[in-house]
Amino acid sequence: MKKASLALVLAIVLLLTACGGGAPAGDGNAAAPKDLVVAFGSEPVTLDPQDTSDGISNNANELIFDKLVTLDKNNNIVPQLATEWTTAPNGKKITFKLREGAKFQDGTPVNAEAVKFTFDRVINKENKLNRYSLYAEFIDKVNVDSEYQISFDLKFPFGPALITFAHTNGGIHSPKNVKEKGKDVGKSPVGSGPYKLKNWIPGDKVVFEANPDYWGDKPKMNTITFKTVAENSARSIMLETGEADIIVPVVTTDVERLKANDKIKINVEPSSRNLYMSINTTRAPFDNAKVRQALNYAVDKETIVKKIMSGQAKVSEAAIGDLVWGYSSVGAYPYDPEKAKQLLAEAGVAPGTTIKLWTPDGRYLMDRQIAEFIQGNLQAVGFKVDYRKWEFGAFQEATRDPKAEFNLALNSWGTSTNDADWGLRPILMTKGASNYSKLSNPEIDALIDKGMKTANADERKKVYGDALKQIKEQAPWIFLLDYKQTTGYQSSLENVYNWNNERLILRDVVKK
Repeated sequence: MKKASLALVLAIVLLLTACGGGAPAGDGNAAAPKDLVVAFGSEPVTLDPQDTSDGISNNANELIFDKLVTLDKNNNIVPQLATEWTTAPNGKKITFKLREGAKFQDGTPVNAEAVKFTFDRVINKENKLNRYSLYAEFIDKVNVDSEYQISFDLKFPFGPALITFAHTNGGIHSPKNVKEKGKDVGKSPVGSGPYKLKNWIPGDKVVFEANPDYWGDKPKMNTITFKTVAENSARSIMLETGEADIIVPVVTTDVERLKANDKIKINVEPSSRNLYMSINTTRAPFDNAKVRQALNYAVDKETIVKKIMSGQAKVSEAAIGDLVWGYSSVGAYPYDPEKAKQLLAEAGVAPGTTIKLWTPDGRYLMDRQIAEFIQGNLQAVGFKVDYRKWEFGAFQEATRDPKAEFNLALNSWGTSTNDADWGLRPILMTKGASNYSKLSNPEIDALIDKGMKTANADERKKVYGDALKQIKEQAPWIFLLDYKQTTGYQSSLENVYNWNNERLILRDVVKK
């Protein structure tokens, strides 16, 4: 009798377990897995927001770190760690009131001291952080007014100050963690965001797990995994098989096939990123603006957009894209190889002159294919082209070398503040940290500097319009195209979107 009763009890327990799955009553989805896998073309470089200059690292940092302010789905500035802010009448002071009760993932409080620590660190030139110039150019002093109030004294009224604080590079660190980790903080970050770093296997994946103590809306996923998948077609196959929930970027040749799959959605969204070929203006004969203009006439941008990019881009009509505040069209150089030959002859460039063309391979969408097409265009007007592909890290290091021997290098820039200041200052001013063309033009420098320091919006627009005309005339680049953002994802997902600055925002993604 006892054996029969025990057997009956076990049977009932097994039945209840099988039916209920262990889920609490009234929550049938509680035990359902909520793990998101995102396949990118490369892995993050660093998870230190103030030392980050690549998009994938920024996508990751948006999960780990909160900022004073952020953007909503429509690219409007909204509160995050700050609940409100005021700007002094003279435009030279901004004061933020912080929300109380927010904590870092190590349990320490998010307060004015932590904000000051973060920004003092980035504007200290001796720390040599990548985003020094983003903040140090306009921040004079950071003040702790009280435990939950912070103010910034500015060097001059800076129009894009708020959008710059909303930049991913404005993520607030745990001071305790930075002091403990030192230079290794980019591999062991602690922010106050909804996800924290779980593990990082270089070359394979980075895994983020939910922060159960997050001050805001609770994380919607248990984990979010960034998979490193360099091969374009492999990412598409992962999406089709369900191995990946989201892929970025989607190679142009796969877009139509993926669109035909009812289990997959493709988002094609505007972007502030452009693609251009930096011309090393320090090496003859490309120190002559006429020769640089000839290169622009030699390249068939329309065919690149239509054939290589399958229409998922547009020909650049200025050094910044039309989504960037301060943009004005100055017109593209038309494809005119005969004009190119004429200018080269007038400049005394002999047919057969060697041109060294460098490109990363797989860093930017269709970068190698575009570089190879340009190689053919340049050969058609008489150049001998020495073509070289690079791994991206080595490419960046080589092109930054003051003694670099390249003539042309394929580069891309996403204006992540959506303002012409950051669209031009880092890449076209003489002292710009990403000025790969090594352009040094006093008139252009003066215009970019004036645009940064002018408070009146209409005046700023005029200054940037003048700068864009000068830049076209000086032709430090072969102006190529403005990208569109193409993201592929499973139809079962909701709230998959990018900001205009190409941040893939994963905090709000819901898995049905």
